[in-house]
Amino acid sequence: MTIPTDDSERITTIVQRFAALALSEGLTKKSTEYKARRRAFIVDEVHIGFAAVFGGNTSSLVAWKDLLRTVGIEGAEALASIKQCKAALKGKFVNIVDLVDAASAGSVMKRGVFDSEQALARYIRRTKKSYPCSKAKTNQLLRQFLIKVGK
Repeated sequence: MTIPTDDSERITTIVQRFAALALSEGLTKKSTEYKARRRAFIVDEVHIGFAAVFGGNTSSLVAWKDLLRTVGIEGAEALASIKQCKAALKGKFVNIVDLVDAASAGSVMKRGVFDSEQALARYIRRTKKSYPCSKAKTNQLLRQFLIKVGK
């Protein structure tokens, strides 16, 4: 989706891109349309972005190592198996929107990585950076990051 702005190179995150789009279309934050369009925009951008950067093959050691590097797990290159990669991620709870933002920028995550499911759930509720389980389940690699977020 093309965003009508002259500052597009400075707009780097999914949420920033939606904010620019919403502003250009005159959407107000409190409106039902804004909220629905924001949710749909995030879902589309995460789905496309995750598949483009990591793919969906849970058998790809390269994809697992890319995930680890993006999350900020040290020593990812030295890991020789997917089992080791999964073990390295154990105890890390990752916001999928922030993961895709960092991966798309070719950087390590600066926010969105937590040591508990509860902390991630609080962050998701606060930032509204969520991704529906039903959509995540269509990508076997992405589904590794699912948690339940209560209201």
